[in-house]
Amino acid sequence: MSSALEREILGQLILRPSLFESCDHLGPSLFSSPDSRKAYEALTEIWEEMRPEEVDRGVLAQKAGLGAAFVASLVEGNFRPDPATFIWRVRQLRRKRISERILKLAQDEGQLLVKIGEIDSAKIQEILASARELEGLEGRGGFDPGATLMTGTTLQTLQLEAAWAVEKLVPARSITVLHSPGGLGKTWLALALGNAVSRGERFLGLPTKQRPVVYVDFENPLPLLVERTRKLDIRDVLFWHLSASPPPPRLDTSEYALYRRLPAGALVIFDTLRAAHSGDENSSQDMALVMGRLKELRELGFDIFLIHHTGKASERVYKGSTAISDLADHVLKLYRSRRGSLEEVQDEGEPDPDATFVLATGKTRFEQFHLFLSFNPDAGGFQLAEDPHLEGLEALAGYIAGPGQGKNQGEIIDWARETLGGGRRRNFVALLNRGEREGHWQTRRGFKGSKLYEPKS
Repeated sequence: MSSALEREILGQLILRPSLFESCDHLGPSLFSSPDSRKAYEALTEIWEEMRPEEVDRGVLAQKAGLGAAFVASLVEGNFRPDPATFIWRVRQLRRKRISERILKLAQDEGQLLVKIGEIDSAKIQEILASARELEGLEGRGGFDPGATLMTGTTLQTLQLEAAWAVEKLVPARSITVLHSPGGLGKTWLALALGNAVSRGERFLGLPTKQRPVVYVDFENPLPLLVERTRKLDIRDVLFWHLSASPPPPRLDTSEYALYRRLPAGALVIFDTLRAAHSGDENSSQDMALVMGRLKELRELGFDIFLIHHTGKASERVYKGSTAISDLADHVLKLYRSRRGSLEEVQDEGEPDPDATFVLATGKTRFEQFHLFLSFNPDAGGFQLAEDPHLEGLEALAGYIAGPGQGKNQGEIIDWARETLGGGRRRNFVALLNRGEREGHWQTRRGFKGSKLYEPKS
């Protein structure tokens, strides 16, 4: 498996192949995996033959005999660096390779000494020479604030945008957590999402970035999984089920390293997070270990998607330590609301064909987003639904544009609860905030800081 540093260097050579001219220490031996070496050798040939400003991904994949998904994963999240930054990265990779060489030589000599009581003086000299080479790199590669720290102005010039496995919903090279009560349809949703990404097709109307998808199933009986794959016509997703040999390893065991061997750049879906480890989900220490292992996979270029449960007391709060949310990059929540109402349905149970579901972001390092869904297993699970709050938004907009103009939040909520049929105060506050955010109306501050509502000017 390629290291994150190897993949970053290759991606930068794709985006700016002229970097070949800035560094004398590049070579295939720097790259640990066969795929990375193939990509490097093909990039070298393309640069020598064509001198392009940027390397075409399709040409590279064909010349190197690599999958398009692997080549695309080298570029995602990358940016065009200046030569000095690129040289620093190559130096770091050289440092890593020299350190590995020293360790291997030292281990071999230690075993020889134990076995026959002798040492190979030539090997000792090789170790010393490698150590001097490493020392030279350390001397040239020390921390230079002037070369390392960037101003905000410099950052703004970087052509670097967040990549998405599913646009606005699942960021690439990130850890996403989806939580909801048991039985609400998380597995249906995750299976459909994985199916769409594996084909590069839209998911709930949102564009996807095609890549390998691995569904790691610790939860579902095999007959149930077979039934759902048939209903959703899933063909390209790779399943690692508990019935497999070997079964998927738990994330808090040493066997978790097997996940590093999964297809490069894959979206890896864990069903569920709780079943994927043997620790205490309420222990921050146990969960920090698990999330740390997932971060390692993320840094290798994988997209991580975790299915998780909420507690029975609240559909909006997941179970377990806050370390899960703190160490995740993106949290999604799936919950049910009563059709035509602002009230959330709190009871658990099987997905209700007459209910409206909300799929929304919680804590996130990215942008906030939500979708309204309906559920029909005979039609392939979740589908887009009309926004159940549009009628309420329109009614509020009409009131604020008329007799409610200039009234404060409390007065408008009193009117709305009487006119729109009740509902919790916090739901009307959320609807008023949404209407202001989406430009249905605007607010100004009144006496003692009260919030007064007016039509959008």
